[in-house]
Amino acid sequence: MSARYSILFLVLIIAIIACNRTKKDMLIRNWHAVKLDNPQLNDMIQQQQLFIDTVGTSTNAEVNRTLYNTTRIDSLKSALQSQLDSFVVLQKMALANTWFNFKKSGIAVLTFNGATDSTSWHFDDDGTLILDELQQTGGVDKLKMLVVQLNDTVLRLRFMQNNINSVVSFHPEKN
Repeated sequence: MSARYSILFLVLIIAIIACNRTKKDMLIRNWHAVKLDNPQLNDMIQQQQLFIDTVGTSTNAEVNRTLYNTTRIDSLKSALQSQLDSFVVLQKMALANTWFNFKKSGIAVLTFNGATDSTSWHFDDDGTLILDELQQTGGVDKLKMLVVQLNDTVLRLRFMQNNINSVVSFHPEKN
């Protein structure tokens, strides 16, 4: 019986130690962006797609020339669809090429679509992740992000930029 209790005690100790990891400890690693949740952006893409799908369907050639400066609605739709598709592809590429590497020293190396920047990072008293002195992002002094979720498999950060609310999901880099 004592061996059984020893094993149970050891498992309990390991569980307690694992639970005592701080947010800072869990954050320290290289994270790869995998998803962007942005309702305003999604709505804009849907509205643009609806416009493309319906442009010129309820107007005649004369009205189309006045409104869209063309009577070739199929060509207009094709050009607009190409622009929208390119925008969506660029967004996906930017996401696929975004990495946040948080170091124990309080430095983070951030890669946004191939451009790398470094910054200091910390958690404020409310638990908000603060990135200080981003140089290549147009002089942003501080970027504040709410940690929505953080564990061994996912990091989700919420931030506001230009009054647009976004949540970015990251997975840890696979070694």
